[in-house]
Amino acid sequence: MKRTNQHQQPAKRHKGTAQDSPAASEPHGGLNVAIHPLLRGIAAPTLPKNHNPLKQNVRKGFDPLAINPYLTQSGPKSLRSRQLQFNAHGKYITEAEELRRKLDQEAQAKKDHEEKLKQGLAPDETVGEHLWRHEVPPRIEWWDKPYLMDRDYIHIDDETRLVLDSEDAPVSLYIQHPVLADATYSQHKMPEKALYLTKKEMKRIRKNDRQEKLKDKQDRIKLGLDAPPPPKVKLSNLMNVLTNEAIKDPTAVEKRVRQEVEDRLQKHLQTNEERKLTKDEKHQKIHEQHQKDLQKGFFTTVFKIDKLVNPSHFFKVDINAKQLELLGICLLNPKFNLVIVEGGLKSIKFYKKLLTRRIDWTVNAPPKDDPDAELEDLSTNRCEIVWEGQVKDLKFKKWSIMRSQNEEEAADVLGRFGIENYWREANALGKE
Repeated sequence: MKRTNQHQQPAKRHKGTAQDSPAASEPHGGLNVAIHPLLRGIAAPTLPKNHNPLKQNVRKGFDPLAINPYLTQSGPKSLRSRQLQFNAHGKYITEAEELRRKLDQEAQAKKDHEEKLKQGLAPDETVGEHLWRHEVPPRIEWWDKPYLMDRDYIHIDDETRLVLDSEDAPVSLYIQHPVLADATYSQHKMPEKALYLTKKEMKRIRKNDRQEKLKDKQDRIKLGLDAPPPPKVKLSNLMNVLTNEAIKDPTAVEKRVRQEVEDRLQKHLQTNEERKLTKDEKHQKIHEQHQKDLQKGFFTTVFKIDKLVNPSHFFKVDINAKQLELLGICLLNPKFNLVIVEGGLKSIKFYKKLLTRRIDWTVNAPPKDDPDAELEDLSTNRCEIVWEGQVKDLKFKKWSIMRSQNEEEAADVLGRFGIENYWREANALGKE
């Protein structure tokens, strides 16, 4: 019998047997699921042809002694001989002084920074103030250029290089005295309120004034500056003043006394007449009062009157505006009537009271030329205030009465004075 070789290679397996199938050699389930054949080239890297697994397992340049911190391959270091060096005298003293100087500078800088923080002068780093660059001052300031011939301050001490007395110099030896102007607050100064006295106080003041005048008159008579007045004889004190003369001729004395009483009365009446103002003076006084009232401010009031058909109402609206020297317009329109007045506060207040309180707008009266005319019902007629207040400038130069046929004409008339908004406000007042 032939002995079998123990080192004989095993018989070749046929392809396609059950031993070569993955299902027979690898378990199934979990992480042991077989990879798809198309993905094997991606999952496993391709090995080169000269791949040697024995050489590949050895690390290139790996030295286990090199990574051990407790082992060293270098020999002992050779010590070089050093020469003996001595420190110079005062070396450490100088270093200490330099260190103290730096510490003092740091402390002073810190103190200055704290002072700037307290005064609000430290740069705000949040907005980048510490990055701002300081501008270099100019060679010459702009306010010094007209006085210097040069463009620097090198020859500032040389008076021949200065421009001090010239027509082009901005400053000269002449002094300009501007016109004095009133302060702005004086124009809007509130007027002082008058001091109102009671009747008892006014009576006492008049009595004291009369006593002072009488005492002054008596003193002048005592000094001989004025002649004493004649005795004031009346029928009631006739016998007490003229005792002897009344006994001798009572009829003549009574006649003379009556004549003196009549003369005194006529003198009193004549003095009163002389004190009275003439018609022109009265008008001038009223005009001055209106102008004085107008200087305190311009006031405007706009009235809306539904119907102005009563001649008496129309006359009062017109004549009072003229007498009070009011400026404005009475605009008559079939829809409603608009009265706009401008003037002083007192005049406006009086006119406002007239139109809103004193006039009864529900009363109608026929015209004088046609007393039998049919009267219109004014039971719902009324007068309303559209707007009132103080204005800066006056819109009108006189008082006038105008008529319009429709709203377009009324708005056109008011538009000439720049107050067409009054018509819109009055028109909207009745719709509210």
